[in-house]
Amino acid sequence: MRRPSRAEVLRRWSLAAALLLVVAVLAWGLVGRDDPEPEAATATTSTDAVAATTTTAVSSTAPPTTRSTGVFLPDTGPPGPVVGGGPLRTYRVEVEQGAGIPVEEFAGSVERILSDPRGWTSADGISLQRLPGPEAEMTVTLATPATVDLLCYPLRTDGDVSCAKEGRAIINVRRWIEGAAPSGLDLGRYREYLISHELGHVLGHHHEPCPGPGALAPVMLQQTLGIAPCAPNPWPAPDVQAG
Repeated sequence: MRRPSRAEVLRRWSLAAALLLVVAVLAWGLVGRDDPEPEAATATTSTDAVAATTTTAVSSTAPPTTRSTGVFLPDTGPPGPVVGGGPLRTYRVEVEQGAGIPVEEFAGSVERILSDPRGWTSADGISLQRLPGPEAEMTVTLATPATVDLLCYPLRTDGDVSCAKEGRAIINVRRWIEGAAPSGLDLGRYREYLISHELGHVLGHHHEPCPGPGALAPVMLQQTLGIAPCAPNPWPAPDVQAG
C-alpha cells in the first residue's frame, strides 16, 4: 500500500479540523435555549450567571431606518422635576445616532413613563429625576439591534430584545418601534412595560412568575414572550391612581 505523502496528510488533518469547527459552532448555537428572553439580565446578576441566557426571536427584520453607529446622543434638555417621595434616584437618557428616533422624543417618553405614579416611585417608595449630565446614576439607552447585542454581551439578545446591565437599561429600538404581540399590550402600553421592566432590573428587581389565572401580570414577568394565564399589565404599581 502506498504511504500517503506529507501534503495528503496535512490536507486530511485540515478537513478534519474544519469539520470539528462546524460541529462546535452548531453546538454552541444550541446551548441555553431554555431561557428565552434577554430581559433576564439584572443589575445585580453577574455576567457569568447570564452568559447562557438566550432569546426566542420576536421579529425577523430590523426597522428599515436604523443604522448602527455606536455613537450615542445624550439628552441635553434641562433637568426634569423630582417626582415621588423617598430616596432620590437619578437617570439620564441617550439615543444611538442612526436609531431613527430623536433623543428629545425618546427622553420625553421615558420621563413620562418613569414619572407616572403607577411606576417605581410608588412601587419602591423612591423619587426619580431625569438629569442631562453624566452625574446621573442610571442610564436609559435606546440602541439599534446590533449595538444592543454588543452592549448586552455576554447576554445573547440576538438582535431582538432588550436587557439591563451595569446601571444601564438598554432598550432595543426594534421593540420600541414594533412592540411585541405576545404581551397583549398595544404599542403605547408595551413601551410603558418595556421602560418599567428594564429600569426595574437596574433598581435590583428580578423576574416574577404569573401569580394565577386572570391576575394582572407583574411588570417583572417577561411579557415580551407572553403573559398567559395572566392579564396584560405595564406598571409596577397598577392599583395606584394615574396622574
